[in-house]
Order: sequence, then C-alpha cells, then structure tokens
Amino acid sequence: MSGAKALAGADVLVPEEDLKPLADDTYYHHQLLGCMVVTAGGLEVGPVADILSAGASDLLVIKPAGRGEILIPCSREICLEVNLRSRVIVIDPPDGLLDLNEI
Repeated sequence: MSGAKALAGADVLVPEEDLKPLADDTYYHHQLLGCMVVTAGGLEVGPVADILSAGASDLLVIKPAGRGEILIPCSREICLEVNLRSRVIVIDPPDGLLDLNEI
C-alpha cells in the first residue's frame, strides 16, 4: 500500500505500439489532440486542445485562433467523421452550438 501511495497522482505512460486496438469509431484521447475540427460545410473551427470527460460523451475543447475555447460534444450525431491520417474531425453542429459553448 505504501508503494501505491507514492505513485498517487503520477502519470502512467505506455508506448503507443503497446496500446490495445480499439473498436471501430473509438479513439484514444491522445489521437484526437491536435486534430483540426471543421464543419461539414468546410468552415474551419480550430484544433482540439483538450478533451474533457463529462458524463455520456466527452467534450472536445477547441481553441480557435483569436477566440475563447469552444466545447463540442464528441457524439456520433455531431462528429460525423474522424480521419486520424489527415488529422481532421468533421462535425455537423446544431445551430448556435459554436457560439453557445464559447468560454
């Protein structure tokens, strides 16, 4: 127990090649960081700066240039496509979401 207490709060790092493969349409958080978020209409929203775990679905924290953070639910209804090769996430946000969640 004393050995475990010494590790409390420490980061656990695993080489990427040792990570288990995930089911289709699921991703490790580190894979999404830095991806550019764009709308289905081609509007560039900004890069994923962080991911917040918030209940039913995670929230992508987007940091557009010159604006505050925007929170986008990472749900299949909003995130239409995640392309890790091109580092792009295509979203279809409901009207007002991009302005509503700006913090």
